[in-house]
Order: sequence, then structure tokens, then C-alpha cells
Amino acid sequence: MSVLVSILIPAHRSALTIRAAIESCISQSYSNIEIIVLNTGSGDHTAEVVRDFKDERIQLHESSENKGIAAARNQLLKLAKGEFIAWLDADDEMMPERIERQLAYFGQYPETDIAGTWIKTDNDELPERKLPTSHEEIYQYLWFKNCMIQPSIMSRNFYSEEDIFYDETFANTAEDYELWYRLRDKKHFANIPEFLTLYHMTTGAELERKKKAGNFEMNLNALWQMKWKAVKKEFEEKQKSSFVRFLYNNDDLDNNTMREIRAVLNQLKQDNKDPFFQLILKYHRLRLWRNMGVLQKLVHCYDLRYLSRWADFKKHFLV
Repeated sequence: MSVLVSILIPAHRSALTIRAAIESCISQSYSNIEIIVLNTGSGDHTAEVVRDFKDERIQLHESSENKGIAAARNQLLKLAKGEFIAWLDADDEMMPERIERQLAYFGQYPETDIAGTWIKTDNDELPERKLPTSHEEIYQYLWFKNCMIQPSIMSRNFYSEEDIFYDETFANTAEDYELWYRLRDKKHFANIPEFLTLYHMTTGAELERKKKAGNFEMNLNALWQMKWKAVKKEFEEKQKSSFVRFLYNNDDLDNNTMREIRAVLNQLKQDNKDPFFQLILKYHRLRLWRNMGVLQKLVHCYDLRYLSRWADFKKHFLV
């Protein structure tokens, strides 16, 4: 008998996009699914759109209050009855074979607990994103940035049994990243090297608005307080803040900031000899060189040797 997969969709003011999201679920080549939508304080026609579907596999749950997406995810996890959990956001879509392909992967690699996929996006500047595939690579990459795309995730349903849930203090931003980082020593991760999820990429002013409304900077800082504990050396706060800003931005760098970032990169190089971690460091050393002014580049011209490996970096880091 085929296993039940619970597809979980948190929805807030999603009337314009949720129809396509649900259609992508009911069109799956794998049919033993339940689709659970949690509509939280939307105030639009989200619920009516969901009710239009006449598929007994769809469940609609509603809450008049929006407590944040982390709380919504936790409520959905408690409603799920499937042996496997598959996530989808209300503005994203699944390729028709996604559930089938992910289940096959779990069957082939039974040690896996959490598996994402590569994604296609609606952003012309980054139409697709490849991600590290092995647990060893994902483990190292998660220290730097998130590489598990939430709406592409399928996992075994261990949450309620092991009392593992999203941290609701993260509310609306980085809640997924916090969970994956917290679980990297406890669960086995993978990303399937196939484009099985269509991802809506928020950019520009709308992205900045969402970050501000969701306290992104505060949440990211809280997560980094955990991550710095994995580093042997205690850095100054200014060094740490410069390094984190550098990871997430491509700003021009003054001499002092460049030195602060290099100090962190050099220490990380000493701390962790894992080959993939070292590859990530080389990538960021290249980014550092590319973001320097012309005179700085001349001073640090030996970093030109990294340019020859740009194709290798692009295979792992489409950011």
C-alpha cells in the first residue's frame, strides 16, 4: 500500500496565487496525498478559492488571527497524518512528478530525513537555482547561508513524535533556516538534483518591505549568535557584523571593512578543513576581491587565481 503524504500550505492573503498552487498538488503523478491549507487572518478571498475545489483530499482550516508563518507551520504539522510531510507555499507550485520523485529518493536513500529539490523561479536574473545535494555539503553550507528551500522540502513526519517544531519567536522570517540549522547535527539532509519546484522570488522594494515587517535583521542576528559558537576564535562585534553583511550583500568595501572580513575568512580557513567548507571560503574570497576598489584589487592581485575556478563555484553557488 502506498504511503500517505501530507502536503502543507500556509496561506495569508493568497487569493491571487493559491489556485495555481493547489492545482499543482492535485495534478501530482502520485495520488495518495492529503492537501492541508491553513488560512490565517487573510481578509480576502483565499478561503473561497480553496472551497471551489471539489477534491476530497483537500482540507481547509482557518484561523482569524495571523500569528506568523512559523506558528502556521507548526499548526499544520500537528494536523498532518501522513508518513511524509511535503511543503508548498501559497505562491509556489510543484512540478507534476515532484512527490513521486521525492518518495523514490527516500526509498533509494533510507538514511535521508529531509530532502529538498532544485528550483526554477519567476525571476529573469536568476531563473533557476541549483543547491548542494549531499548531507556533507549541506551541513557545511548551512553555516554560511540557507540552502534548503522551504517550499521544496519533503521530510519524514518526525515532528510531533520528537517534539521538533519551528521556533515561533522567528514568526515570519528565517524560521525555516533556524530549524534546518538546529537539525543539521540530528537529521540527514539532501537536495535532489532535479528542478521539481517553481518558486516565486520576491525582490526589490517588496522584499525589503517583507524583511522589515518580519524583523529579518533581528531574526538573522539571533541565528548568527548560535552560529558563531561553532567558531573557535571570538571575533569583535564589528568584524562579525561586517562579515554577515558581506554574505548577504555585494556592496563596495572600504579598507577597514575589507580587513575585518579577511580576518574572519582567514580564521575560518584554520578552523574547518572540510574540503567543501574550504571551497565555500574560496568563493567568498573571490567575492571579496570582486567587491574591492581598483587599487585594492591591485594590492590583492594574487586572488586572481580564483577567477579560473569561477565555473566550479557557479555549480554550487547560484546566489
